[in-house]
Amino acid sequence: MTEPLTAVVVDDEERARRRLIRMLEEWPTVQLLGQASNGTEAVALITRHNPALVFLDVQMPDIDGFEVLSQLPRTPRYVVFTTAYDRYALDAFAVGAVDYLLKPFGDREVGRAVERAMERNAEERFRDGYQRMMTSIGRPRFLERIPVNYLKDIVLVPVANITHFEADNEMVAIHTPGMTYSSDLTLSELETRLDPEHFFRAHRKAIVNLDRVVRLERVEGGRLLAVLGDGVRVEVSRQASKKLREVLGIA
Repeated sequence: MTEPLTAVVVDDEERARRRLIRMLEEWPTVQLLGQASNGTEAVALITRHNPALVFLDVQMPDIDGFEVLSQLPRTPRYVVFTTAYDRYALDAFAVGAVDYLLKPFGDREVGRAVERAMERNAEERFRDGYQRMMTSIGRPRFLERIPVNYLKDIVLVPVANITHFEADNEMVAIHTPGMTYSSDLTLSELETRLDPEHFFRAHRKAIVNLDRVVRLERVEGGRLLAVLGDGVRVEVSRQASKKLREVLGIA
């Protein structure tokens, strides 16, 4: 028996959200995990449940659908954008390989989207289309907030507040002034999602926020120590020290 396609619905209009949910309930292969009424809720919901399919409204009052995706630590397997008529968004979709539903849509359009999401190459097709779409509309894909589990909640940690990341066995420690969180994201995943103008891979077990570095100490062998605002010292490997000098334009 084929496993159900887990899904969430994100739309700031309650009526539209309920209507889409009713349509999805007609599909026995779809398992609805939850719903969100704004972008901030969507980031927390998708991070918590990691659904295979996300129906995502483009225009929302706090952060739009594109921004929601840019704030997720991992891109969902397949996303179907929904929009009433956003010329800007539709121009982006024209890049290809990204699915969308133009409101008002019906059972037929929803069925088409579900079937596409169940195809074997759905994830690859969406990632390819999403990359090209975001490039075409000039949106940065770097993380601005990182969702982390804290007690029973999900905290959205602004990356600007993070001093450094440090690999710790199976997890990654996210350090901020006065608080440390844990994430199951790898440093390699974080490195590809963080703005390289602000974050630097110091060595295989650490990434530092250059904006939080107050001093660089020279140590033997041509290596550096990055001293952060709270006094924490992060070792920089010999190869990374050479690169860091080039980045900062120092001898």
